[in-house]
Amino acid sequence: MNKLLLVIPENSYKSNDFVLTAERLSIDFLVITDSDQVSSQFGDTVIIHNFSEKISDETLIKLNKVTHVLPVDHSALKFAGYLVDLLDAKGNKLHAIEHSMNKFNSRNTLNSISNIKAKNMVIKSLEDIEVFVEKHGTSVLKPNFGSASKSVLKIDNFNKNKDYIINLMNECEDQEMVIEQHINGKEYALEGNLINSNLNKITIFDKPIEYKEPYFEESIYITPSELSEKLQNEIVELIDNACKKIGLENGPVHVEFKILDGNIFIIEINPRMIGGLCSKCLSFGLFKASLEEITLHAFLYDELKPVELLSNYVGVLMLPTPQTGKFVSINQNELENIDNVSAVEITVFENSDLLEPPYGDKYLGFVFSQANEKALVLNALKNAMNTSMPIIK
Repeated sequence: MNKLLLVIPENSYKSNDFVLTAERLSIDFLVITDSDQVSSQFGDTVIIHNFSEKISDETLIKLNKVTHVLPVDHSALKFAGYLVDLLDAKGNKLHAIEHSMNKFNSRNTLNSISNIKAKNMVIKSLEDIEVFVEKHGTSVLKPNFGSASKSVLKIDNFNKNKDYIINLMNECEDQEMVIEQHINGKEYALEGNLINSNLNKITIFDKPIEYKEPYFEESIYITPSELSEKLQNEIVELIDNACKKIGLENGPVHVEFKILDGNIFIIEINPRMIGGLCSKCLSFGLFKASLEEITLHAFLYDELKPVELLSNYVGVLMLPTPQTGKFVSINQNELENIDNVSAVEITVFENSDLLEPPYGDKYLGFVFSQANEKALVLNALKNAMNTSMPIIK
């Protein structure tokens, strides 16, 4: 009998969607969280525990029937790996999760299987950065154990970007930093599930909007992808090989990659679902199965449900944070009235503290679109990006 443990961190966008999906599917599950707020929301099925501490004997008794451990969001990954090892449960083991999260080690593993190889190093000083950029050209500086685009900086020229570099190094003074060659190419993302170490593709997203340099704040995702079926098969094969090399075995993966002259360059492999509320743009089949439903079914029953998208084209815009300050308001009605916008969810509250890129990890919210043509979805989300002028003090 399967018993699922959902590992839900504080401030997770996904907690409600996963719990409601588990309840609707009549899954036997528990929640372990480091948040009192999550605990009050979900009642008797919740265990509160500090993710930086080991499990007590008393808590271990409560978890003794757990067979599957699934992290919900990035900050739950390492603790979930610890629990997989402790409980001998299905999921991803801690060593594999740590390998995937370590930007330096995972880059070296990815270099070993890819035609495109990016030089990299752990840096200790500004001089290290200057020497690396002089030798290897345009580079990317980031925390070795960072998540998504937070505290990630593109460096075209050391002297030109020196103020940005110093600010970032000061902001991340308590973190190990790495630098690697910047690889050109058009960027995409794969959403998939690992079932007993084999990768199953759910969808590939195009990322049609270039980043606003020198940072890498995400904006628009659209699927289905423009990539050919042949190239998509090659992508799945390479990422499957990479996951095996890293040691990932079971559960969702979200993979960022680029295509350059027909070659695939994997940026990073995250052993979790796509971030934020982006999954809400996806629904599959006549019964509108959510990505959470697809993920839970695959994880618990070793079977990927049919993943034909319900709409011809769908997309999501992550509403950017334009400046540091306190959030006041945004005109949600204006966004909802844009042609082909299907839904808008604002996820910050009045007086929330916001940090502009690259230091913040909050989006103002998410705008969703669906249409019969890709161009209509892209236009809707571009219009939303240009319309969304929040008031921040």
